[in-house]
Amino acid sequence: MKIFIMRHGEAEVAASSDESRHLNDYGRKQSISQGQWLKTHLNSTALSVQKVIVSPYIRAQETFELVNLALGNVLNNVEVWNGITPYGNATLVADYLSVLQEEGIESVLLVSHLPLVGSIVSELYGKRNPISFYPSTIAQIDWNGEKGIIETFHYPKEDEISD
Repeated sequence: MKIFIMRHGEAEVAASSDESRHLNDYGRKQSISQGQWLKTHLNSTALSVQKVIVSPYIRAQETFELVNLALGNVLNNVEVWNGITPYGNATLVADYLSVLQEEGIESVLLVSHLPLVGSIVSELYGKRNPISFYPSTIAQIDWNGEKGIIETFHYPKEDEISD
């Protein structure tokens, strides 16, 4: 199973609650840039995304919408899951991914938060997470249901983000 783990784009600091924080302008640009990178990456590797799981928090929802827009709105199998909010359980996420794999899902995009994204990588990789999850970072893991290999990761660099 190919698993793309993405941290949401940079978000505003102040809001009425953590759940209601929106992306800031830079976070929107990061998300679009990452969507463009993901489109190029998927095309160059002949991969696709069969299922998307997104945190219900506003910044994660907005990140997904912008990534999907950059991909041409091709991601339609979308699930919003409370299990991938910031302090979700990485073991539970891995268990759910196992169920999806048994159902024949071969590729998943998760849009989540720190610290969970790092914990998910550690859980799937079987080792300490080596990736720094800056806002909008995407890590790709090839996972056999027990152990994963980090195939690539990408974070938006200044020169990739247009004004």
